[in-house]
Amino acid sequence: MINPDKYEALSKLFSYPDEKYIDNTKNAIEVLEKTNPQASQEVEEFLKLLPTNIYSQQELYTKSFEVQAITSLEIGYVLYGDDYTRGEILANLTAEHNKVGNRLNGELSDHLSNILRLLPKIEDKELLNDLVTLMVAPAVENMMKEYTPSSMKQKEKFYKKQYKTLILPSVPLGIYLHLFKALYMVLDSDFELIKENRPFEDVSFFGFLKSELEVEEGKKSSNSCTMNFNSCGTPIAGCGL
Repeated sequence: MINPDKYEALSKLFSYPDEKYIDNTKNAIEVLEKTNPQASQEVEEFLKLLPTNIYSQQELYTKSFEVQAITSLEIGYVLYGDDYTRGEILANLTAEHNKVGNRLNGELSDHLSNILRLLPKIEDKELLNDLVTLMVAPAVENMMKEYTPSSMKQKEKFYKKQYKTLILPSVPLGIYLHLFKALYMVLDSDFELIKENRPFEDVSFFGFLKSELEVEEGKKSSNSCTMNFNSCGTPIAGCGL
């Protein structure tokens, strides 16, 4: 049985900031210090860089995950984009949330904050292990990779071309990487992740985003870029992203 306190604490840090966000961050540091001190240190680094003004916190969150985003917090989207497979994932996750009475707080069923609150409530150990090792951990890995300098520069160039201007927050966008690292450390500690045997190929959020915008502009039809999966759920045919 995994510790629900640390997953609840982390889930609040991946939610849209409110007036309690700094207190929630401090609480996460304290909770993780008992079981995952290295993860606690990553959250401390995040807090050092976090602006004290709630509006700046919200601006940072919006820029990181919603408008001209670095990545998405919806794990199904990170892994599959808007492929039909994600629809199946959303439906199945919604059923799991409903089964244990897990409220979605206005977000989709695959939003990271909802998933983290769901994990400690899943009693089926096999289901829990599969959800983490086959979906949550690979998605978090991909989220972290979007913060590499090359990926950040690529997105910046793309957004400049697409929108003619960039939204520039007053706080360095990279600070959320500390939270992703902390979360991955916790998952690795609880589920002994086997990094060299992932069932998913690396999937780029930027690639999906670029494809979607090209469809909107009529550069290619929505049927010309599909992804197929084998029986293990591994992509076997891409669209050259």
